[in-house]
Amino acid sequence: MQRKPSPGARVLKMRRISRDSEDSSALARQAEALEVAVKEGRFSVVGDIEDSFISGAISPEARPNLGKWMREPLWYEWDVIMVTSLDRITRNQTHWEMFADKCYQDGKDVICLDDPALDITPGNGRMIAYIKATQAQEYREAIVQKRRNQTQYYRDESLWGGGTWPFGYRPVLSEHQGRKRYKLVIDPVTGPLVREAYERIGEQGWTMGQLCNDWNERGVLASQDYQRSVNAAENKAGVKTHLKGTKWSTSTLGKILKKATLKGIAMHKGEALLRDGIPVRWADPILNDEEFDRLQLAVKELGKFRSGIKPNASPMTGVLYCSCGMKMYENSSKVRLATGETRKHNYFRCSSWSNGQACEFSVSWHQGQLYAIAEHAFLSRLGSEEITERKYIPGKDNRSQIKELEHAIDNLAQSIALASSAAVIGSLTATMERHAVNLEALKEEPFTPGRWEEKGTGQTYAEKWSSMRDWKEKGAFLRNAGFRLFVYGHPKDADKESSVYVVTPHDVAEKACDALGRTLDPSEVSEWDLNALKVFSQVLQGEIKERQAKADVLS
Repeated sequence: MQRKPSPGARVLKMRRISRDSEDSSALARQAEALEVAVKEGRFSVVGDIEDSFISGAISPEARPNLGKWMREPLWYEWDVIMVTSLDRITRNQTHWEMFADKCYQDGKDVICLDDPALDITPGNGRMIAYIKATQAQEYREAIVQKRRNQTQYYRDESLWGGGTWPFGYRPVLSEHQGRKRYKLVIDPVTGPLVREAYERIGEQGWTMGQLCNDWNERGVLASQDYQRSVNAAENKAGVKTHLKGTKWSTSTLGKILKKATLKGIAMHKGEALLRDGIPVRWADPILNDEEFDRLQLAVKELGKFRSGIKPNASPMTGVLYCSCGMKMYENSSKVRLATGETRKHNYFRCSSWSNGQACEFSVSWHQGQLYAIAEHAFLSRLGSEEITERKYIPGKDNRSQIKELEHAIDNLAQSIALASSAAVIGSLTATMERHAVNLEALKEEPFTPGRWEEKGTGQTYAEKWSSMRDWKEKGAFLRNAGFRLFVYGHPKDADKESSVYVVTPHDVAEKACDALGRTLDPSEVSEWDLNALKVFSQVLQGEIKERQAKADVLS
């Protein structure tokens, strides 16, 4: 027998919309209907659940809001759940059966406004409700399939199917085959931001952290917040308009800058969408192929240059090395003076000391003293020299695309041999002919490897040095350029003789060529540092022999 909730029963109101075809106004209509029903039934409301943009395929227990009321302790706080229609609870017959049985076993009931006779007790009532849930599931599956077909059509026609906009672009209604469809165009606000990111990181040597800080200080909206702000300004219904206040971070920016969408290329499941072996462009490019490749190289090198270096590390981490070849790190300690006061002592020391087994060269250097010596050594050797810049010229390599097309042609040839339908054979043959044309075009483009070009900047190292504000800038400049500074001797003798030897990028490149037969780049950090140590070791051995010879003469 169907149970009827009595006046005063504890009611849980539940609303839901999915992403299928509804807009947010459906939530308001549901809320209004539920409120009227609660007053008429004189029920006591204990909760008002809203699951926005949640698919009916998700089980009630897994819902972000309803799920809480399906578990202890909230499970015992309500007697009846009220919905405007059964599919607000679920569009899956298995989930409905489990939900209905769980409610029935614990003495709870379901009020469905569009079906007052809904019965969750075992028997005919439960069976009818099960049939309704099955119909809801079939409807959901039809909607899903329609959406898939629509998505595939949009993909085939290079149209925008909805969702989060690629940063730098926005969808606009355009004429397409006699109908209004959305196509991507370069956004007037975020498009220039992509250009700015390229110029600063790819050409001016900014780090992603510097750019993120600059954008955050300027109030540049993060990708999804910008889309929501446009939605709000245009009063769009059924979309999110609330700004989260998300700040730019290097991880977020890095993901954007690595996507081929910046070249106007369509993406599918994280990969460039190919048609006949060629990437599909669904919009005008913000960056051309050469600029995009240069940006990828710059982003990749930024990560390599700071490999193993913490964000709050000393500016000279990765630049300043002990004679043993290990990095020197900043540290500090409190020193008690004769007056009884304590003073903070900032110093550099070989990282081997932190392992409990300090190397034979390990000694504490006062930070200010070592900074002054390092600056003197660098400017004495290179201050008057002109700075040269190494620019990477991307190559052209179609070998992977050629291989993919050749494989596709082989597969098509086998399919044609097995096909019996003239229509199928004609379609496969046409596709294979398109592949063949593209293949020949790719083969005609010669393979050219990427290369580095070096040219003068018209600025000396001394001029560059004076333009930098502090050691945070100077340290990053030395590290990224490939300079390595090796410390030797003792602080007490620092005024009598040089205690820092500067290994230049040219020193390392020459040593690397001799050993490996190729030119290294500073971004190849581990090999670069190893060869820098080899250069310094040779210099140090020569210095030791020279001093020994002087000592022998004096004795």
